[in-house]
Amino acid sequence: MKKILTADWHVSRIFRVVTGLAAIIYAIVKADSIMGIAGAMLLLMGLSNTGCGGSSGCGISLNGKSKEQQDIRYDEVK
Repeated sequence: MKKILTADWHVSRIFRVVTGLAAIIYAIVKADSIMGIAGAMLLLMGLSNTGCGGSSGCGISLNGKSKEQQDIRYDEVK
């Protein structure tokens, strides 16, 4: 868990954390539970570096093939 919280910080991740904190503060001030839930989700996504945002994204490879697809070998059946 410590490695997840301390590694791979980038602009998108910082933006999610700051936006989540701002939404939670707004939710407390205005007593808005829906905004609090949305803020908590953004905060957790930013802290755990999950979701499809920024460079960490959804794991899309740049060369168009994932690691699993590159290792597949086929045998010809006659």
